[in-house]
Amino acid sequence: MTPAPVTLDPQAQAFQRFIGASRKLWAGPLYRRLRDEAAGSVERLEASATYPFFAWMEFHLQRMKYSGRWGVVPSLEASRPELEAALNAADQLPSLTLDPELEAPDYYGEIDFHHHPGGVGGDALAAVVYRETAGGAGGVVGKPGLHDRFARSIGSLPAQARILDLGCGYGRAAAAFAKTNPEAEVTGLDLSASCLKLAALTAAQAEEGDRLHFIQADAGDAPLPDASVDLVTSTMLLHEMPPDAIRAVFAESFRLLPPGGIAVHLDFLPPKDPFLRALYFGHSERNQEPFMTTMAAMDIEAELRAVGFKSVSISDFDEDGEPKGESWRFPWTVIRAEK
Repeated sequence: MTPAPVTLDPQAQAFQRFIGASRKLWAGPLYRRLRDEAAGSVERLEASATYPFFAWMEFHLQRMKYSGRWGVVPSLEASRPELEAALNAADQLPSLTLDPELEAPDYYGEIDFHHHPGGVGGDALAAVVYRETAGGAGGVVGKPGLHDRFARSIGSLPAQARILDLGCGYGRAAAAFAKTNPEAEVTGLDLSASCLKLAALTAAQAEEGDRLHFIQADAGDAPLPDASVDLVTSTMLLHEMPPDAIRAVFAESFRLLPPGGIAVHLDFLPPKDPFLRALYFGHSERNQEPFMTTMAAMDIEAELRAVGFKSVSISDFDEDGEPKGESWRFPWTVIRAEK
């Protein structure tokens, strides 16, 4: 049975509602005030009286969502035995393959990405924390329909397509691809045993669950044969990796695809607008995502062509079809390459 959404005590619930309301203030009215004061100029942005408040809220609201007296992490402790037991039930599922001997790359455990203590690989309950913070109060990447919208944007695939979702987390994109492609076999791959357990448990209760499989492995070293998948994809993975790891993912993607196969990654790259670009790099620092900066310095198209891809496109992605410019948004980008 999938671990149920966490029921926090009343004080923690009130605190998380406060975080959510504060983030809406930060992403909406405060962002618009900052935008108007900056008027597209980085110099005016840095001189703005609003910018220190904007930066302070971005850093501390994200940190407090996880930690502190009523953060999600400490609030889960009361439910730890039940949640761990529920997650461990996944060990019996044939759809899940874990590798207890797997050694994660150094960068994976050196940074508390997003201010998540220990990251998604650091604790048995990390997947539940991730689920609650990504889509819960104040979450900015858990918007309904995001993963379905991305899966649909790929276009037509072979009827019985073989799809590999790298860095699958707790399975949101993998499930979306399985629903969008009703005869496809979808494999999710991730380093986090906790996330994979939650993904497998969730899939077991879904109509498309018999077509979903999950493997614990490094995205740059997938335990799959050459030319064994038709689509390699990832969602918000690349910007969490240093350049050499990104290059390994590109090379591995090329190996796994047959001629005509495609790799499509949904991620973030800095906008051309100077004001939005400055906020991108500020977010990288304040949200503890240093590899957003190193990825931005890479020539992504050249890197893909260097491993053999011949057709490469990089384009903006519309996450929800809503008007742009009135609230802070991630610079969603689709990176597509064909073998």
